[in-house]
Amino acid sequence: MNYDVIVVGARCAGATLGTLLARSGVKTLMLDAHAMPSDMPMSTHFVHTPGMDVLDEIGVGDAVRARTPPTRRFRARMDGLDAWIDYPKDRLAYCPRRSMVDPLIQEAAVKAGAELRDRTRVVELVKDGDRVAGVVVESERGRETLRANLVVGADGRHSTIAKLTGVEEYLNFTATRAGYWFYAKAPSLWHDDPRYAGWDGLLEWQGDGLRYLFQTDDDNLILVATAPSAEVRRWKGDYLGSTIEYLKGSEIIAPVVERVTPIGKGVGLLKAEWFFRRPVGPGFALVGDAGCFKDFITGLGMTDAFIGARNLHRAILKGTEAAFEHYWRERDAQGMALYFDAEYKGDVGYNNRFMQALFERMKTMPEWQSRLYEIADRKLSPLEAFSMGELLGTVGRSLLRGHFGVLPDFLKTGKRMNGYKAEVARRQAMLDALTENGVRLQIPAGRPEPALPSSENAV
Repeated sequence: MNYDVIVVGARCAGATLGTLLARSGVKTLMLDAHAMPSDMPMSTHFVHTPGMDVLDEIGVGDAVRARTPPTRRFRARMDGLDAWIDYPKDRLAYCPRRSMVDPLIQEAAVKAGAELRDRTRVVELVKDGDRVAGVVVESERGRETLRANLVVGADGRHSTIAKLTGVEEYLNFTATRAGYWFYAKAPSLWHDDPRYAGWDGLLEWQGDGLRYLFQTDDDNLILVATAPSAEVRRWKGDYLGSTIEYLKGSEIIAPVVERVTPIGKGVGLLKAEWFFRRPVGPGFALVGDAGCFKDFITGLGMTDAFIGARNLHRAILKGTEAAFEHYWRERDAQGMALYFDAEYKGDVGYNNRFMQALFERMKTMPEWQSRLYEIADRKLSPLEAFSMGELLGTVGRSLLRGHFGVLPDFLKTGKRMNGYKAEVARRQAMLDALTENGVRLQIPAGRPEPALPSSENAV
């Protein structure tokens, strides 16, 4: 059987792409190895405002809002120091569980005309020379060969399509943290206690620990405990009990966790590698975590999946090699600063003396805190949030108070940020070097970069 596009993976990235393609008249088949609907617990669930924009575009935003309480104010806490993200009334964020939001998008895709087959696993690629021309699948129907002009891997960080095509990875980082999380029904104090009034989500650095508390759909909470990887590996004998005890180390989260009963056994991530993969090649493309997997601390996975699906949809409709390379280069140029920011914030030791000084300074600078929302709304790069003058002023204030340890941490952080900025500038140059005809101009030297194989990707 022949299709225009086969999308492997029918969750937030794949189903969003399937919806957009079907609405554009593209004959689309979505495949997923799992039975649908089902939960996807390996997800932080947070959808930033640009992600909600895409959900509105495909017609499911209001359904998400109907089930999920909004995040109006987000609390970031570092060793007792608070910073706040205030969302405008018309630009609120949400934290829906995947067991709710994925089926909504799948239903939208099928309603638009896409075909969905669950419990169908890709085992081989069909090739015409070097070009991917379809997939071989196994299901209750048996073994089948399905052909398409384009095969899209939207099948997560362990992507089968990425593995079978052998695409290169670059800018890899190994996580220094590991953790566990679970859901629980919100206790009465979450709604009634003044300590929890005025904010809807928490991200807390405390020593080497990092803890989260979010509200999700149907009056549930998600509670997350992460610590240095070696420490978390020792929890395996009683990971749920260890997670609960670790959460009690937060004076804010402890009263909540003492009053809840975990739903299910909880979920853990003990080892992870953050990466970019080349997302395009002869007859195939990658989207969502299959193409870029970043630290979950900033909760960008779902939002990036929605935005990536929208951008890939545009490239598929154009159908040229230049359009697919533009999709690649735009993803890197626009997403790399956020990728580095997540890697840095999730790293053990992020809350060094310089960052503590910056948080303390933000207490008296509400205009600085407003920039945190601009970052979340993708209007400001996290690498450009503060000027050098503002950073030097923060260091100077600390030195005058006798906090001399801030200086080496500032210099170390600055060196790391300069490396990030140089790489982001290089990726932007790659995007800028593309002309309407896809002709590459001179590219600045830098880290080894996978090349785009020559192909005709027209759909």
